[in-house]
Amino acid sequence: MRYLHRPDHPKADEFGMVEAGLANDEPRQWATMVISDSMEPLKHHGTGRIIDSKARFRAETKAVGAVEIGNEPIKPRKPIQLDRRQRRDDIKRAVYELRNGINRY
Repeated sequence: MRYLHRPDHPKADEFGMVEAGLANDEPRQWATMVISDSMEPLKHHGTGRIIDSKARFRAETKAVGAVEIGNEPIKPRKPIQLDRRQRRDDIKRAVYELRNGINRY
């Protein structure tokens, strides 16, 4: 036997439970579910632009070569090989930009 929680149903027991066959005797009205494209404005992590559209956000993410993380399988990236001089120069440049408030985007 299957029961549903319907505390307002006239045939509900003291716990608000009704047999499934009795609970579904009245027709239900179904509404179409609409998922909006709008969202709270936020700054895109790749371009620095303020975006309030989910579709535009995904397009910008794809344009900068980034990937949204969700249900898709994670693909391993090929590591970038830098020699010590390149690595040192990149770290120095990043520290300089952070200290001086330089935004490259």
